[in-house]
Amino acid sequence: MKMKKKLASMLTVIMLACSLPWQAQAAAPIVSNKPHKAPVATPPAVSEAQPVKAVPEPAAEAKVPKQAKPEKKAKKAAAKKSKKTKEKQSKVQVQQSNWRLKVAQQKLQVLGFSDERPSGRMTEATSSALKSFQKQHKLKADGELNDATYQKLTWEAFAKEGIPKVKGKEIVSRAAKYKGVPYVFGGTTTKGFDCSGYVQYVFKDCKAKLPRLADEQALQGIFVTQKQLRPGDLVFFTTYAAGASHVGIYAGDGQFWSASSSKGVMLSSLKDDYWKQRYYGARRVLITNGEVYK
Repeated sequence: MKMKKKLASMLTVIMLACSLPWQAQAAAPIVSNKPHKAPVATPPAVSEAQPVKAVPEPAAEAKVPKQAKPEKKAKKAAAKKSKKTKEKQSKVQVQQSNWRLKVAQQKLQVLGFSDERPSGRMTEATSSALKSFQKQHKLKADGELNDATYQKLTWEAFAKEGIPKVKGKEIVSRAAKYKGVPYVFGGTTTKGFDCSGYVQYVFKDCKAKLPRLADEQALQGIFVTQKQLRPGDLVFFTTYAAGASHVGIYAGDGQFWSASSSKGVMLSSLKDDYWKQRYYGARRVLITNGEVYK
């Protein structure tokens, strides 16, 4: 009996030992030279009644600020530049306004509408004086210094202070009388003229007063453009010095009389290259030449 039991246990051990390799081989994965295909995931069913909401990707959100930074910097730089430009323009406008207002206050004094000292600042007294002037000349009485009011103020003050009665044709005729008189620097007589000495002499011949120097004569009367020029108006040029350093008397048809340093008193054209390039401006000093309109 004991022998039979030993033989039975030995057989059991041998059978178990023989079955182990076959079990290990069945559990091991199959190895092949061919690449394995990844298992295809089946997407979950989506209900039409409940649409899926799109979820923004974190990476996309992170990129937005980087792209926006240059645009923001550019906008800030443009806004800063625009602000500086506006401030600069504003300052220029204020300066021009103050100067123009100061001139207007001077004209209001000349015309007897105000006794206020010119300051270049709008005050109640200045506004009141402007309203009175505007009413008298049938302008919009708002007390503001608009273009129409300034232009009329300038003319009315000039009509009171300018050269009366003398006509432009008379001035031009007298100017032509001294044709050929030589140029002499500082000259004020028929023995020799410089440009402003000649103009002053011609006007004095017609019983009209003008300052001695060209830059002083350029402050007389009222400004006129070339299109508005009439015989007897003064024309100015920049020659040997900055500003109004040469002066002549407009004769009509684009021509003017002046004492030139090369040929003395002569008739020249505003269209000549030399004078055209050096033209500075013109002033009306004769009341008879009429009011200036834009």
